[in-house]
Amino acid sequence: MRQPPRILMVAGEVSGDHQGGLLARALRRLRPDLALCGVGGAEMAAAGVDVLVDSTRWGVIGYAEAYLRLPVYALRFLRLSRLIERLRPDLLLLIDFPGMNREIAGRFAGRFPVVYFFPPQTHGRRGRSAARMARHGVRLLAVLPFEADAYRRAGADVVFVGHPAVDAAAMATQRPRMLREAWGVGRGPLVGLLPGSRDQEVRALLPPMLEAARRLRRAHGAQFVLPIASRRLRPAIERAVAASRVPVHVLGRGEGDAASPGEPPGVSIAAMAASDVVVVASGTAPVEAACLGVPMVVVYRVSRLTEWIARRFVVPPDLERTGLSVPSIVAGRPIVPELVQGAVTGPRIYAEVERLLTDAELGQRIRDDLAAVRRQLGPPGALERAAAEVLRALDSRTARALR
Repeated sequence: MRQPPRILMVAGEVSGDHQGGLLARALRRLRPDLALCGVGGAEMAAAGVDVLVDSTRWGVIGYAEAYLRLPVYALRFLRLSRLIERLRPDLLLLIDFPGMNREIAGRFAGRFPVVYFFPPQTHGRRGRSAARMARHGVRLLAVLPFEADAYRRAGADVVFVGHPAVDAAAMATQRPRMLREAWGVGRGPLVGLLPGSRDQEVRALLPPMLEAARRLRRAHGAQFVLPIASRRLRPAIERAVAASRVPVHVLGRGEGDAASPGEPPGVSIAAMAASDVVVVASGTAPVEAACLGVPMVVVYRVSRLTEWIARRFVVPPDLERTGLSVPSIVAGRPIVPELVQGAVTGPRIYAEVERLLTDAELGQRIRDDLAAVRRQLGPPGALERAAAEVLRALDSRTARALR
């Protein structure tokens, strides 16, 4: 009896596990007989993936921090390489996690069909990262139009599938008033606090967010919701909230809460949809907020050594003039307040949120800009298009010949 096709998925961190879970569901809708296994976490497992290695704690922010852990990453790379060699999948599906997956692609391209969903970022990077990736000859499924363009110019096999945030936002259909009543949120403006899914982000960003929240509560009677991105972060978040004495509604269990298209939205999407303004760590969440049309303040902070390395060797000097968050990058100019490094303080966050809450003209201008960004992220159905591309690579004669 013929064995079902086996796809080995490799994702890292909470965000990669989330996208991997969504893509796994889309793959199963199109091809229920697939055997899905791989590296990920709870969301991929909930989607029917046989998770062989939990990678949700593998993430680290910063070049200096990553360099210090190179021996650990080398051992993990060796472990993953041996796993792939042993399983010999019909297709290797890489999801985000560029530090590891870029090397995995280079090692196994030509030996297995390889598809890369959320390929490494090229915008705001010096050097020829797109050209290096193009040389591997793997199929890239880009979720941002400018990334697809950069890879296409470099000669890569790239398809722009659109961003899954478009679908996630479309599913957030519950009315804000109903959500607020369900959470026990009283009157007053509602501010969403999203400090990220990594321990480093929570340690660096949550204290100034809570300091700003204390001021907003006192000055404007604001209410606050904070969705948990990862259940392991809950103890640290609850301790910080208790110490701040700010009445913050902490929502959700963590990973596994998010839903796929066709199901109710996850708690993070719901929290943003119900909020008047969100304060959000740079990453995927600002894209989701943009698709929802929610005004935001984007915050980003790394160690000073990582900042020096980035400015000296990685990012172009004019990057901040074009914006650091994805909504601004898509728009080609800063369209939302962005606080970086030393500017991430309670008073600065308070001042930016207060402006968004009290300046109706500014708020409307940002919502109009976000609507334009949303239109550039592709039509609904990104996950279905990505899954179809994965299956096309799986079934193609060229892909089979690579084995």
